[in-house]
Amino acid sequence: MFTRTRYQYGTLRKKKRAKGPDAWEFRYYGTVGESRKRRSRTVGTVEKYRNEAAARQAVAALLLKLNSEVPQSGAVAFAALVDRYVEEELPERFSTRISYLSMVNTHIRSRWAAFPLDKVKPMAVEEWLRQMPLAPKSKANIRSLMYSMFKCAERWELIEMGKNPIALVRVKEGSKRLKTPRVLTVKLKSGVLEVIELRSKADLMRVF
Repeated sequence: MFTRTRYQYGTLRKKKRAKGPDAWEFRYYGTVGESRKRRSRTVGTVEKYRNEAAARQAVAALLLKLNSEVPQSGAVAFAALVDRYVEEELPERFSTRISYLSMVNTHIRSRWAAFPLDKVKPMAVEEWLRQMPLAPKSKANIRSLMYSMFKCAERWELIEMGKNPIALVRVKEGSKRLKTPRVLTVKLKSGVLEVIELRSKADLMRVF
């Protein structure tokens, strides 16, 4: 029975196409039953990924899955975690998926993609969130999404269990009410509604 024991990185090469610009082709070994076979996947055009480093970042999530049963070699980039999370873990509800993707592409990826997972530190994330010109609720949503990503990293054994750095991140809540809101009693509420109804009828009579 075949058992994969070595970490694989795959190879990238430029492939000429009959039409359009050249494309990057990623070649790797995949397991089919008990055999190991060479496979390939087109990553994208050389216009989209202008160098090998950019193309390799695009296949980082695939490499995580290929090596899921192999001891991790080297630090995993946050970009790879993001890509795998987007591919496998996004909620099914359409509106929620769109919201998550917006947070990923607008805020999270651009700031943290190049960081190794072990270099994403709580205080750095907290300071980054603090300086963002967003409402406290939006910052809290971004923090929650990053927390979920790192929970997946724990499950995928990319970081140690209990080492989720976002667990220590705090987001300042919005301003609180200076006064306690007055709660109407049932009797007072009925009186207010009666006044509103009488005024509405009076307004209608003036119109006609």
